[in-house]
Amino acid sequence: MPHDGHRLPGVAAIVAVVAALLASGCGGGFSLDHFATDKSLTTSAVASGYARPDSRASDEAAIAATIAAWMPGAPPPDTVPWVNSNTGSTGAIVKISDSAEQGRHCRAFTASRESFDGVGLYRGTACSANGGPWRVETLEQG
Repeated sequence: MPHDGHRLPGVAAIVAVVAALLASGCGGGFSLDHFATDKSLTTSAVASGYARPDSRASDEAAIAATIAAWMPGAPPPDTVPWVNSNTGSTGAIVKISDSAEQGRHCRAFTASRESFDGVGLYRGTACSANGGPWRVETLEQG
């Protein structure tokens, strides 16, 4: 087939257009900067009058409840874990010493508290009168 001089410039033009289109994708292309935040949707919205519960008070109540579950007259394990499912906090209660005060059996303890806002340590005393349930007498952070 004889070489037609008119076809070659047409092929060159097509190749040039395809190359220009491919190169434009690398140069300008797609950018996320052109998109803005959609302000029409609100998720996890809470009414403005909502009072957030005090997680520390709730955790202290969970520690006290764990100690209250100790069996009267029976020694607790060396370490007792506690969990507060309302706040997601966890920790461990460690018995330090036993004492007798005014006809009551008391235990000094430390309790750790691990939560989203950090790790804390509590010191406290729980007492059982006449073999009754354990009650937390003192619980202080520090």
